[in-house]
Amino acid sequence: MVLGSYPFLPFQQTKHHIFCHLPGFPLCYFYIVKKSNVRRIRVLTIYLVRHGKTEWNVQTRWQGWGNGELTAEGMQGATLLSKRLKDEPIDKVYASSSKRAYHTAEIIIGRRSIEIVKEDVLREMHFGDWEGRTKDEVIAQYANEVKAFWETPHLYTRDQGELFPDVYERAAEAWKMILENHSSGTVLIVSHSIFLRVLLSYLKDLPLEHLFKQEPLLNTSLTQIQVEDGKVSIIFEGDTSHLVE
Repeated sequence: MVLGSYPFLPFQQTKHHIFCHLPGFPLCYFYIVKKSNVRRIRVLTIYLVRHGKTEWNVQTRWQGWGNGELTAEGMQGATLLSKRLKDEPIDKVYASSSKRAYHTAEIIIGRRSIEIVKEDVLREMHFGDWEGRTKDEVIAQYANEVKAFWETPHLYTRDQGELFPDVYERAAEAWKMILENHSSGTVLIVSHSIFLRVLLSYLKDLPLEHLFKQEPLLNTSLTQIQVEDGKVSIIFEGDTSHLVE
């Protein structure tokens, strides 16, 4: 009801109500709401994206901080995700400084005038001398370490690369950075499989020992997170419906 469009008869006003009479209507009253009493709810939407498929993914090579190039399939996946997100009012994009993640972000944004910020803190876990080598090559030489990596990540240890607590610390740092830079709006983050799973573990307060009990995040999968007045909600996780044409 637009009150200004009705002919009010004389009314009485108290501290908290307005009493009025409209022709053809019974006596009615309205609450007086002061602008200062209305609390504005801030909502921040964050999309997490794993980079597109690379040549090293196809060859089952450990990538880490290496730079495998996107395959044609990887670029197509990013293009389909771009179509899915074309109407989303994205304010800023944060991408891992690794080439495959930044390239994925560029394809998703396309011609839209949205800033893409490179962030080292969003890089994949560093795997030391495993990087660039195939899965079978690494297992042949480091069978026990690989078993610990996947089955007991909280106990995994090596004298090269990062350990899972290192990545957990980076994930917490990245999350803090995003919340300090954005209290509302929409943000897109393009990163990597293990880093994103560690970040989700951090948000779920999930111990590292349960890290790989989460569903894997496929290439160009999409996860939506909402932060409302400090409360974090995972709306959906690892969705790839855009890849089905």
